Amino acid sequence: MLEWASFAGRNNVREANGPASAGGFAGATKAKTTGIALALGGGAARGWAHIGVLRALDEAGVEISMIAGTSIGALVGGCYLAGKLDTLEEFARSLTKRRIFGLLDLNFGGNGLFGGMKLDARLRQHLNGMRFEDLPKPFVCVASEIRTGHEIWLSSGALITAMRASYALPGVFEPVPTNGRVLVDGALVNPVPVSVCRAYEQPLVVAVNLHYDLFGRAAVIKHSAGELLVEQDASPAERFRADSRSKEARLGVTGVMVEAFNIIQDRISRARLAGDPPDLSLQPRLGHVGLTEFHRADEAIRVGYETTRAQVADLQRLQTVLT
Repeated sequence: MLEWASFAGRNNVREANGPASAGGFAGATKAKTTGIALALGGGAARGWAHIGVLRALDEAGVEISMIAGTSIGALVGGCYLAGKLDTLEEFARSLTKRRIFGLLDLNFGGNGLFGGMKLDARLRQHLNGMRFEDLPKPFVCVASEIRTGHEIWLSSGALITAMRASYALPGVFEPVPTNGRVLVDGALVNPVPVSVCRAYEQPLVVAVNLHYDLFGRAAVIKHSAGELLVEQDASPAERFRADSRSKEARLGVTGVMVEAFNIIQDRISRARLAGDPPDLSLQPRLGHVGLTEFHRADEAIRVGYETTRAQVADLQRLQTVLT
């Protein structure tokens, strides 16, 4: 049982750095520290780790001054600041393969395999009418404009619309029209939005990078194309081996799109973080969790929590640098 679970019923637990901290009582004397800006990266199902990260930060009493989120980072960050992290965690832990399929509304005639309206309806149950202006701390959702490729920072207006746009994976979910722009997943342009926090003049930026554990993605490999196999000239044994290899390589339409997006996201995040690194990176080791394995929330949340707890001392030391 994780430590933060024992705090669930106490009045001093809060989300989004409210009047009391999970790390102490409201009237406790505390040394002056600088709040941190969180850049919550994309990563599809691995993004449930953000829930564990936020739980650990609250437990340690680490003040959060703003959140910038991309894709599922925008979903988790928005729910946290809206005070709905408990609801989101309960939903994430309840997911099974069958339930995930039930939430996907097939949309063969549209611009994505799934319309996303079933997920939208679930969000509206808890966040309907919530706006950025209602949140206690600055919050930015990163999206991409599909027609121009522009990076779009959403920081005002309807919270649900912004979160939906930020996680609208091209080809999988329908793009989201917003004020004359058609928006899709922000991970196409800024997978870990450290630059957003810097633009908001935040002195301390902590990034949560969910792709750190994917070793070898940047490798360059020399490879032979082999020989072209013409089916009518091939022997039965050769055709059988070719069919077996073809089945092993088959990912399905959604699988191909998700894996291609994963490669793009990993390459872009490497380049952008090299040019504009955070003050500290939290890097949950989640390479073993597939991008579509949303039913593994328990595992992802635990890894995010444990990774953050292991770096609490570094986070607290970082907060005292500018005081």
